[in-house]
Amino acid sequence: MNQTAPMMRVDRLENGLTLVMEHMPDVQSAAMVLAIMGGASFDPEHGVGSGNVLSDWILRGAGDRDSRALTAALDSLGVQRSCGVDTVFLRFSASMLAKKLPEVMPLVADIFQRAQLPDDAFNACRDLAVGQIDAIEDEPAQKLNILLRQQHLPSPWGRPTLGVKEHLTALSAADLRLDYRRRFTPDGAILSIAGRISFDQMHDLAEKCFGSWTGPKAAMAAPGPAPGGSRHVHQETNQVQIGLAFDAVPEREPESILAMLAVNVLSGGMGARLFSEIREKQGLCYAVHAGYQSLRTQGMILGYAGTVPERAQRTLDSFIHELKKIRDGISADELERARIGIKSRVVMNGESSSARAGALLHDMYHLGRPRSLDELRRRVEAPTLTDVNDYLCAHPVERFTLLTIGPAELTTPN
Repeated sequence: MNQTAPMMRVDRLENGLTLVMEHMPDVQSAAMVLAIMGGASFDPEHGVGSGNVLSDWILRGAGDRDSRALTAALDSLGVQRSCGVDTVFLRFSASMLAKKLPEVMPLVADIFQRAQLPDDAFNACRDLAVGQIDAIEDEPAQKLNILLRQQHLPSPWGRPTLGVKEHLTALSAADLRLDYRRRFTPDGAILSIAGRISFDQMHDLAEKCFGSWTGPKAAMAAPGPAPGGSRHVHQETNQVQIGLAFDAVPEREPESILAMLAVNVLSGGMGARLFSEIREKQGLCYAVHAGYQSLRTQGMILGYAGTVPERAQRTLDSFIHELKKIRDGISADELERARIGIKSRVVMNGESSSARAGALLHDMYHLGRPRSLDELRRRVEAPTLTDVNDYLCAHPVERFTLLTIGPAELTTPN
């Protein structure tokens, strides 16, 4: 057992499952997230979207409970829950009154180790996943984000978590059962728990529910190069979607907080540069923003603008101008606004057991250890204006990926 902080603890079970916990004495709730290495990057090469279907199918009965009985059991315990996939993880998240957690965890153990995967539910789960892909056509900003990640990131990191329609329509129940056994293993899995809990009780409960779970870590799909460059998707519409992506340091690097502060200067609210310069002063677009994201080994800034065809080229030009201009530095006032914005999110998330459970999982994957709220606050407060401006000068935006959706292709400066 490893005592990492007075209110936090990390244990590792012999089967490879990591248990990370935070005691929150001022709440009556508890939240847990169980995440396996089973996200889109672990989907079979010709079965992209399998994890998304599985995240629904595993809830259609587990252990000795069929779908209706499992739903009734979770509802009777007051469990607010969700199950889904991201690039890395397939995760089940649940929040409840803390006193109910000992009754909830065995149900989650059944879902991950003894899912029934009934034949009569497979088609419905697959059809729902296909319907999610179809619905993206009515969500242009979401469609652009999916395509931009595919264009900017190397395979399999850029895969769409919803899947590929052609792969899903060819998917069979037998294929997916084999995939369930391949990827639902404890090695590399993380169980994060936050709330009014007892560390020893949670450790014993995790051992009881998951100690006998066995299996090697699931294999990730073979890596491939990132497409990069520029891509235009022709679509006859009265809107144009513009996406820009460029690399930044990953979150595990100490400099990542400098990248986060800089992007908050660009897009941290109505006073940030992108909104005030492109939308408010020039009136070029109806939406514009940028955000920092990180995988374990690669960070990135993803930018978005939505506009009309006659203003699209000027919007793109202004967007690129602001990205390059920030290399010249930011002001003390801009830094302070960015710092306040990040700190406020840290404080608000610290009041929620579900947010803290998610943060513990995030930290364990990216850093190999959890961070307390005090550490997160100090991290935001530590950088000076010189630190941020030196970072911006050393990391200029020189190469980026461009993805546009609309009636006409846009041009970029050489």
